[in-house]
Amino acid sequence: MKRNLSQEGIASEKDTDQIRRNLFQADAAYEKKKAERRSLFRLWHLAFIMMGTGIFLFRYYVEISPQKVEYGYSRAMYPYIAAALSFPFRMIPAPYSASELFFGSAFFGTVIWFCYNLYLSVHKKKSLANLLLKTAIHAIVIVAGGYFFYLTMWGFNYLREPFSVSLNQESPTLMRMSDYENMADNMLFLTRFLRESDCHSSDTDNLQETDAAVDRAVRKVVHTVFSFRLWTFPSTKILFSNEFLNAFGISGFFSPFSMEPHINSDLSAWERPFVMAHEKAHFMGFASETDANFIAYIACLTSGSEMLRYSGSLNILLSLRPYISEEKWGQIREQLPDGTLHDIRTRNERIRRNRIQYSLMFRVGQKVNDTYLKLNSQGLGINSYQAALPHLVVWWKKRGMILF
Repeated sequence: MKRNLSQEGIASEKDTDQIRRNLFQADAAYEKKKAERRSLFRLWHLAFIMMGTGIFLFRYYVEISPQKVEYGYSRAMYPYIAAALSFPFRMIPAPYSASELFFGSAFFGTVIWFCYNLYLSVHKKKSLANLLLKTAIHAIVIVAGGYFFYLTMWGFNYLREPFSVSLNQESPTLMRMSDYENMADNMLFLTRFLRESDCHSSDTDNLQETDAAVDRAVRKVVHTVFSFRLWTFPSTKILFSNEFLNAFGISGFFSPFSMEPHINSDLSAWERPFVMAHEKAHFMGFASETDANFIAYIACLTSGSEMLRYSGSLNILLSLRPYISEEKWGQIREQLPDGTLHDIRTRNERIRRNRIQYSLMFRVGQKVNDTYLKLNSQGLGINSYQAALPHLVVWWKKRGMILF
């Protein structure tokens, strides 16, 4: 009887030890899951998501008049934001892009982080679902935070008054085809005059010199409306991964996170000034593509540089083609100098080659850009670029003269 009681006692102790081990393992598993949850959601995650959600609701559900944005944000606050944000990135000398360096490093760092954690999930039997969830949360947080800083640092400029309103111009709705044809004749005369004066040799194909001339021209145009409180502009940059721009049909772009204007390095010398002026207009807070093109046209036409004026006049002439008859365009083309026809053929050949080589990416890029612009209060989408021409014709007609 004693022996049986002893055996029962031993068995009871073993059961108790097993229960304790099970409870310990359960507690450990619970603590592990709790730690995983803590690693998924952190305070800064919540802060960024709330910031992004809050600015989204404010942007799309609170009505703000263009005048309030113009005078309360674009003229009063944005110049100081641009000065502060652009300052550290000016240390990266042209033509090297701080944007490309930062986003390239961030991309490769993210790929390495994901691959490393995927390795741990497979070889150390960690939860793959937890990794995917963690990656999704990080992506949401980055998008929310990026959207907040994008809008507050630059994006609210989409809601400002149109530049034509700031110039007190009348509406271009009363323009007739004859007005566009008269301007085409003026641009033909100016293009011929500048090409025959051999502006390609008088203005060197030096990016820094062209950049400085563009800065002066854009500043002069914007200062007819208000004084932009930043006396030095960031330099125009060029990407090492320039083929990316060719694939998506991009001539230039402005990075609001680093306040850097960029151009496609494959542009011809005569194309660069207009694109540079367009991107510098974005830097000065004119987010609308219509405004940026309008400012770039005026800046190039009124510049003291013959290369800038040639770039502006030829870009305008080519952009006027949809507004004039085929017969009129044929007459204009017959009068263009051989050098100008060569410039046009060179540009068209590059565009045609890129569209054939990257046909799918080009279509995707056009669709993405169109959607992006429409989401930012530009109802015309990619046609916003072309919408600058009627305003320019009003501006030109009001002056009634050719600028030499």
